[in-house]
Amino acid sequence: MSNTNAFLALADFLIPAHGKMPKFSEVCSQADVEVSLDFRTDLKPGFARGTAADLASGAEAHLERLNKEDGEAFSAITTIAIATYYMSPRVRELIGYPGQESVPYDSKATQIYLTNGSLGHVIARGRKYRPTPGL
Repeated sequence: MSNTNAFLALADFLIPAHGKMPKFSEVCSQADVEVSLDFRTDLKPGFARGTAADLASGAEAHLERLNKEDGEAFSAITTIAIATYYMSPRVRELIGYPGQESVPYDSKATQIYLTNGSLGHVIARGRKYRPTPGL
């Protein structure tokens, strides 16, 4: 089983289809996984170890073994699966998340927030602190 197939099997176990939500491999490709790994290059060594092994014992058994014996690889596999899945345009649409949006700065609204809103009473009370004992 290639690394690509191994990861897709693991990701499909971690993120199966449920209700209206598709399983991982229905909405994510190897190219999507590569994009995620390019953002999180620190996860590449663990990801490579986690996908290099034979999955003859099954995805669940492999993930259990990784969780017990190689936490870094387990974390890399799960992080990349989750991040890649939730950045899928179809998944984002299904959960109603449009992605990050540019919101114009409103100086009037900010001024109201700082004076009359949530922070107004904090600013009005002035600085308060307790010195650290022994320093």
